[in-house]
Amino acid sequence: MLKAAVSGSFHRHMVGIYEAVGELRERGVAVLSPSDPRVVDNIGEFLFVASDKLRSIRLVQDHHLAAIRASDFLWVVCPDGYTGASTSMEIGAALVSGVPVFASSPALDITVGEYVQRVSCFSEAIARVKSKKRVERSATVLLDPERVIDQSIDALSQLRPSLLGKVGDGRDDAERQFHKTRHTLVQTFNL
Repeated sequence: MLKAAVSGSFHRHMVGIYEAVGELRERGVAVLSPSDPRVVDNIGEFLFVASDKLRSIRLVQDHHLAAIRASDFLWVVCPDGYTGASTSMEIGAALVSGVPVFASSPALDITVGEYVQRVSCFSEAIARVKSKKRVERSATVLLDPERVIDQSIDALSQLRPSLLGKVGDGRDDAERQFHKTRHTLVQTFNL
């Protein structure tokens, strides 16, 4: 199943964002963020949606960026061409992560527009993504906290005997296990 994230101005394009999430789901795409784009709260100008479990601007944005990195593509809602600072940052995050960015309307900003692939519809974006070799993207602590925490506990539990000198030769075995666990934790948390 393909995974996507949706970006756009919550103040200017919330109806379009809500519709995009629904349309993508109808086409069998799992929308990682925002999974429920109904506005439920705010801190100043920052709007929280129903799928935002925390009321922290930074953690909500970090979650959305993690969702973008874990997605097969980013869909940008900009019917009037407006992308804004946050959406532009999210487009940049997608590009750095090798995640293709699509929109059905051109971005007004000439530079941003160079990085967003214009398509006629969702189906065209989906077809383009399916035609490319898929890159498996791992979940992060902000997307799947329960699984990531369990994996981390398991990795640390495996490390315990080596570091406490209860198995192995006390040198090489502990060092190998330490580096293996460190690698596992870095991959698992992928913040």
